[in-house]
Amino acid sequence: MIYLLLFLCTLNYFILRKFIYLSKAINLFDSPDNLRKIHTKKTANIGGFLIYLNLVAFFIFYLIETNFFINNLFFLSKKEFFIFYAFLSLFFILGFIDDKFNLNANIKFIFFFIIIYSLFFFDSTILINEIIFSFYPNVINIKNFNIFFTILSFLLFINAFNMFDGINLQSGIYSIIIFCIFIFKGVFVEISIVLILSLIVFLYLNYKNKCFLGDNGSLLLSFIISFFFIKSYRSNQAFYADEIFLIMLIPGLDLLRLSIFRIIKKKHPFEADRNHMHHFLIKRFNLKKSLLLLFLPILIFNLLSLVFNMTVYFIIISFLYYFILFYYLNKNKIK
Repeated sequence: MIYLLLFLCTLNYFILRKFIYLSKAINLFDSPDNLRKIHTKKTANIGGFLIYLNLVAFFIFYLIETNFFINNLFFLSKKEFFIFYAFLSLFFILGFIDDKFNLNANIKFIFFFIIIYSLFFFDSTILINEIIFSFYPNVINIKNFNIFFTILSFLLFINAFNMFDGINLQSGIYSIIIFCIFIFKGVFVEISIVLILSLIVFLYLNYKNKCFLGDNGSLLLSFIISFFFIKSYRSNQAFYADEIFLIMLIPGLDLLRLSIFRIIKKKHPFEADRNHMHHFLIKRFNLKKSLLLLFLPILIFNLLSLVFNMTVYFIIISFLYYFILFYYLNKNKIK
């Protein structure tokens, strides 16, 4: 592992030093439109490329050092590992195409469905057959509609994560929090370290307004996180269903609220706008305060839940926090 980390540090140092040449070579930029995109200059939209380069390095190292990783990947067989990389690559490519050509929301939804449904043919162990709560003694069997529930789980988080990517540092910090939880739980430890390292590099560039995550990064990360949660839940029950729900709750609530409001206004539920929680926050506060209001509760509630095993109470507290904050921001909204 030490050799991999040394190589990745070298790779990411090279990325930082030569970032301008890398961004020009890929030629993927996000231009301001003074409506939804309020940044002031054309910005490289290649955050997913930076993360994917690190994942490719990890994949190559895995091929070279198979005996080492086969004992440390937990419940991922060699076949499952290759399948995982193939499908994360598909989501990365789809995100790149979306960044390049701005795909219609319905077309993207169809592609999401096809890719996720195809995954089941290659790896049936990804299907969720039962729901286990920390506060409920009985197992809820859902085998009769496991395909529907698993697809829904993927789609909800992918869209929630995509909507959650709206201001600098937001998606990167949220992803690091989640990968730290995986490390704390002892699942997908090595690859989570690799992802955190690549996200730190991205966050530096994002903070300097040099790079955005893009849909190539958003779709890549959301698929990886969804896959990790479902695999760890299915294979060794590292998480209860309510623990996963709490971790994903704030982006999920924003997705639910926005979808309902858009449907009421006869708009597409996944149509982009500037009514997200982070948009309301950034109108009233600076970036640091906005990020604190978003992530400090997520971090504190999940840490306390892990320590005291009281997930259901912190789910209720998270609900209250989200809607109280939303009420305050709208009551005092700047016109």
